[in-house]
Amino acid sequence: MINQLIINADDFGMTEGVTIGILLAHQQGVLTSTTCMMNMPFAEFALKQAQKFPQLGVGIHLVLTLGKPLIDGALSYTDENGDFKRPSSYEDGKPHADENELYREWKAQIDKFIEIAGQKPTHIDSHHHVHLLPWHHDVVKRLAKEYNIPIRQEEQIAEDLPYVPCDITFYNKKMNLEYFKELTEKYSHTLEIMCHPALLDQRLCNISSYTTLRMEELEILRSPELIEFIKSNHIELINYSHIK
Repeated sequence: MINQLIINADDFGMTEGVTIGILLAHQQGVLTSTTCMMNMPFAEFALKQAQKFPQLGVGIHLVLTLGKPLIDGALSYTDENGDFKRPSSYEDGKPHADENELYREWKAQIDKFIEIAGQKPTHIDSHHHVHLLPWHHDVVKRLAKEYNIPIRQEEQIAEDLPYVPCDITFYNKKMNLEYFKELTEKYSHTLEIMCHPALLDQRLCNISSYTTLRMEELEILRSPELIEFIKSNHIELINYSHIK
């Protein structure tokens, strides 16, 4: 069984409801970490609200497949309207970005985070896990080293960067309390579990297919049973700021 656990909520700032739901999961439950989408309209709201919760680790959720990019003139990942191409727009269903364009865009997202939050993100991950695509590894490793912050890794992609295994399967049909407990027993030492708690709002319904289950996630993360399970098994709740 693990002895340290990071519970990270993706999509901070995507919508008002998502943002508030994540904060509730931290304030009233076991959530320890989140990652913010800097091209979303509620990103600044999210980062300002997070300042009220100093124990909440806040990283960056790099975006390549939703909304508009922060930089102009990129062609490798934008459509005719200047929006990020959806994954289905690519022949293999996975985004392929020019390395230089991607570096500039993701660096702009990180810099915007620092400008608003007044500090670096605790770590890097990405919407739809696009930073874990092999052809994007060089860019994300370059940024991680440049800003001296860890990255989410399912399997270790860089021996010279801190590595915490991340399990991304607490999702959809596997999103339940018993499965959450199973994950803590499956791994050893330190683990990150990805989650997506939220309060449902209209914007979320408009842009995401994963909706009502987010509210179920929120209830699980606030449940007395999960809180007691973590306490009774002496699992230390941490965030990426504790990873050296």
